[in-house]
Amino acid sequence: MFFPPTDKRNYRSTRHIALHLHNGGRIVMYTKCPEVKLPFYDLGKLLCAKVENWKPGIFDLEFTTVPMLPEGRHTLWKTALTEIAYAEDWSHILIAGWKRPPRNKHDYKNQIWQMGLIFAGMNAIIHGQNAVLVHGAALETERGAVVLFGESGMGKSTASARWRAHGGKCISDDMVLLDFSGGEKIYVRRMPTWSACREGKNEWNYPADEELPLIGVLALGRNESGTGGDEVVELSAAQFYAQCYRSMFYWNLFYAGKLPEEKQKRLGDRIRELTNIVTGKYPPRALLTVLKGNPIPVIESYLENLEAR
Repeated sequence: MFFPPTDKRNYRSTRHIALHLHNGGRIVMYTKCPEVKLPFYDLGKLLCAKVENWKPGIFDLEFTTVPMLPEGRHTLWKTALTEIAYAEDWSHILIAGWKRPPRNKHDYKNQIWQMGLIFAGMNAIIHGQNAVLVHGAALETERGAVVLFGESGMGKSTASARWRAHGGKCISDDMVLLDFSGGEKIYVRRMPTWSACREGKNEWNYPADEELPLIGVLALGRNESGTGGDEVVELSAAQFYAQCYRSMFYWNLFYAGKLPEEKQKRLGDRIRELTNIVTGKYPPRALLTVLKGNPIPVIESYLENLEAR
């Protein structure tokens, strides 16, 4: 359990952002460092999250600065400008930058945001929260969201852009949060995309507390059959499982090897558990995409077939 700082000035500057899960669980990011307060507020606005005075409780990630890092930390990743480390007791992750960011302040700030979300999500799932950040796009419909799982370069952003161009809604084309805490129902939550952050689309926002029921899951690939349009095709169960698992593990891939063996095992086991839920709930199907055309009729047909099962 963590308690507020005894220094009242520090307490007044302490803030936290909580991503609320369906069953009352939370993924919590926190800061007490005045030097990172402005980007922290900006992250709160991006997520449409209420940034409040910190209340005593457990948190997953602390934003701080390099000079304020504690000596007993366990470093996971380090550059000249940024360090990511576990706290000495392995309870939460610290993400630290310098007080004065580099000249390209915009890119640096968004990099800190993105890494903060990734590491907060990683710590939350290791410590038992039923939610995982996945590498995918969320196509929104009136009934809920269809998530496209895909490798880098497979066309998530292109498929999302074509979906929007024909009247659909999709603002998360790279990262979404799957919330498994609702029993049999799985919920989708929007997360800031790396591409939008890099391109400076901060007028976009991602209301992370809004629940979208997950109504469909498709692996994503390129259509090279010569039909000239999008297709939903059947996959083998093994192919579908592998694509889902890779997408669920993707954001943890580069850092998991730095964790102690027990935490690596816990992370892998938890992601396998959640992958089993998804692949047991949805049939093994893939959306094979093209560069042009309207994907909406193909997705609607897929959903109609799901309802008819």
